[in-house]
Amino acid sequence: MANERNRWMENAVLGGVLAALACAYFALPARQAQAAGGGWDTNGVMAVTTKQNERLVLIDTVKKNICVYKTLGGGQFRLVGARSYRYDLEVKDSAGTQIEKGNGLTYIEMKKYYESQPKK
Repeated sequence: MANERNRWMENAVLGGVLAALACAYFALPARQAQAAGGGWDTNGVMAVTTKQNERLVLIDTVKKNICVYKTLGGGQFRLVGARSYRYDLEVKDSAGTQIEKGNGLTYIEMKKYYESQPKK
């Protein structure tokens, strides 16, 4: 009989805790999630990771720079490449150029290419 009384008491306590949690859930005001991004509230800095290659890509949308870091483990990383993409954004059409052929252009080559294009 004492064993049944203990089980009943345990169930009553668990039911009370469940009821209190349900009341707290419905009584608290709903909150909306706020996410940062887009460069407007992050001072122009965005970070993207690529898990397969263990890379961290840091993009500064104000200064128009991209930096690529290789992760070394243990919270360490090393800069493996950086470049400005300022002139990349100015090119209107790359059809028939070195860019389309897959050769790519360095920052200096891109600047020269941009400066050689007729201005409107």
